[in-house]
Amino acid sequence: MAVATSTAVKVSANRLQRTVIHQPAAAATAQLVDLGQPQGASLKMLPIKNYRTFSAQATGSLLVGAGPTAFSIYAGTDAAGTGGVPVVTHAVGSAPDAEGDSLFLECNAEQIRESLSTATHVGVWIDCANDADEAAVVFTCEDPVYAYGGLTADYVA
Repeated sequence: MAVATSTAVKVSANRLQRTVIHQPAAAATAQLVDLGQPQGASLKMLPIKNYRTFSAQATGSLLVGAGPTAFSIYAGTDAAGTGGVPVVTHAVGSAPDAEGDSLFLECNAEQIRESLSTATHVGVWIDCANDADEAAVVFTCEDPVYAYGGLTADYVA
């Protein structure tokens, strides 16, 4: 069996995707997930311009406590999350307390503007039961105004 020789760029040209391992701060305080690449550069949120829909998934990856207790898609006025407000919030309900348990949210640009009319960036807000809990967070910006190859690319630190 041979590897395909043609290149098909459909999914990655129509979606910007970030996948990060979120490690809560001390005392498991609710906080924005750092979606920057590399992480730690104060680029916690992504620009909303040029995209129409957004989704977030949090999956327990290393749990000491009961995992995520709060999960929202947030809007802010800059990449650091200034003036952040929730756009959509997960009810969480029964605790996603086992590794592999996942929570999912999505919203569109209209909902972001309804929540914060001056929003320029979007990201993920999460709270975990224990500051040693970790979650894999996947965030996507989808349905771009202008699709082009390379929106989602490899990232190796």
